[in-house]
Amino acid sequence: MRNILAIARLTFWEGVRMRIVLVFVIVLVFVMLRLPFTVRGDETVAGQLQTFLDYSLGATSVLLGLATVFLACATLTSDIKSMTIHLVVAKPVSRFEILVGKWLGINALMLLLVILCGGTIYGFARLVRSRPAEFTRDAVAVRDVVWRARVAATPTRPPELEAAAREWYQSQLNQGQRFATDERFVVAQRVKELEREWRMIPPGHLRIYLFAGLIPPREADAAIQVRYRARGQPMPLTERLKIDFAFADPDTLQQMGVWHQTEESTGDWHQFLAHGQGVIKNGQAALIVGNPTPLTSRIAVYFDQDEWLELLYNIGSFEENYAKTLLIIWARLAMLSAVGLFFSVFTTFPVACFCVLTFYTICVGMPFWLEAVGAELELRTDDLDPYGRFGPAVRLFLVPIMRFAFPNFGEYNGARLLIDGKYIPGELLLRSLAHTLVYGTLLLVLPGWLIFRRREIAEVTA
Repeated sequence: MRNILAIARLTFWEGVRMRIVLVFVIVLVFVMLRLPFTVRGDETVAGQLQTFLDYSLGATSVLLGLATVFLACATLTSDIKSMTIHLVVAKPVSRFEILVGKWLGINALMLLLVILCGGTIYGFARLVRSRPAEFTRDAVAVRDVVWRARVAATPTRPPELEAAAREWYQSQLNQGQRFATDERFVVAQRVKELEREWRMIPPGHLRIYLFAGLIPPREADAAIQVRYRARGQPMPLTERLKIDFAFADPDTLQQMGVWHQTEESTGDWHQFLAHGQGVIKNGQAALIVGNPTPLTSRIAVYFDQDEWLELLYNIGSFEENYAKTLLIIWARLAMLSAVGLFFSVFTTFPVACFCVLTFYTICVGMPFWLEAVGAELELRTDDLDPYGRFGPAVRLFLVPIMRFAFPNFGEYNGARLLIDGKYIPGELLLRSLAHTLVYGTLLLVLPGWLIFRRREIAEVTA
């Protein structure tokens, strides 16, 4: 252990002296000092705060990521090229201790930089938050939307939709109907049609939407924010839509409290706060949504977006969420350092940098790559499938390998949830740590060490 700590200490100070790392740190410092005074957002304090957090955390992740790549690729290759490593391997130090020591030294430096950047960002965020708000709604948004850790729950799709779709499919077959595609595709299309009907409320009608798997709020009387985005079908002449909301008991489905009547522009996000006493029971909640327009108007309320209705309530603090975000960023840096050291044990510095930057680019763009191979296709036909009729067989092997070998940095991104004031669940944090920190560690200490121990550091001469 003493050897590992000695190598880690030397690597730490090597990173502090490395010019390319200093360049990235200086650029990051410049960005940090400029952002709080230049961001405008939507000219509200809440918008400025969200924009600052977005840009500053994004810059921290990218610039420290690049610094990690170059440091990890340089620390071992430069020792081998300058023959400095001869002095190390001649001592009673194993190559496993060399790899682990360098990895710990890099991570210690990156952890220090993440803490310093995180503290700076938090201080400037409080500065932006303290700016006077011109509107009461803006001040409430800063306090109850941005500077919070809230659960965001969406309605649970009724399980009977798929059963109804299969029953409809069977009835069509019994009537002599023939389909050009297989049963799975037709049933999936029918489920989507039924779901669209489920999201539509005819004039003068009500619909109850159930929310399941909810985490209990920290306070029994916590305020619950209802966010929604709807359209009128057909569009009202005034382009404003009337919708009534009321909570119901999730067990009896009986109305609780009074109606909250709204009349807002169609197609935009709107929200209101409601009293949350007794709304959530046994991890469930029920929301009644009514269309108060008269039957003669023929204007239906239609929720046609992927994100259409949410319940949000506070279950944590901004500081707790912020600490999780920084931990996720550091875990990604730790993985990049492990990947950099892995390639450094058998390639030169330029090749190692190229390989790690390629790896980094793939991880950042994983949603695009998965879409390109058709992994996200819900309704597959030979015409839509990028691999045609061989698509299912290709994805059976390709997609699991892609998901395992290249962590999805878009999925493991706490910054997006933090900016929206949404709670970062422990499950996401643990999954991120397992697929970045643990994955990188295993890559380094198993194949990396096996390759490094067999590599000839110096050429044997007679």
